[in-house]
Amino acid sequence: MNQKKPGPMYTTPPRKVCPVCGQVSYSIAGVHPQCAEAQADEKRMKKLKAKKPDKTVTLDATPSAWRKPCPKCGTQVHVRKAQCDCGHKFVVQRTKSGVGDDD
Repeated sequence: MNQKKPGPMYTTPPRKVCPVCGQVSYSIAGVHPQCAEAQADEKRMKKLKAKKPDKTVTLDATPSAWRKPCPKCGTQVHVRKAQCDCGHKFVVQRTKSGVGDDD
């Protein structure tokens, strides 16, 4: 009996390699759709990164139940923050944990 496997009946042309990522492409054009999108958006993303918005958050000085003023720098800080951005540490008041104690 013959132990050799038969060869393929037809040959498929080699697949194209994506020029962006270098992997074999499943697309007819030879470029993955996500790679083509990234390539088209490259100029826009460079402009956005160069423009980079300022990340400082400004809060108005109106009093609120959710904010407290920092005595060191005067900025309004959320009530649960224990330390201001300037470095001032707020005093933390501890409450009794014993529920139902009548001392």
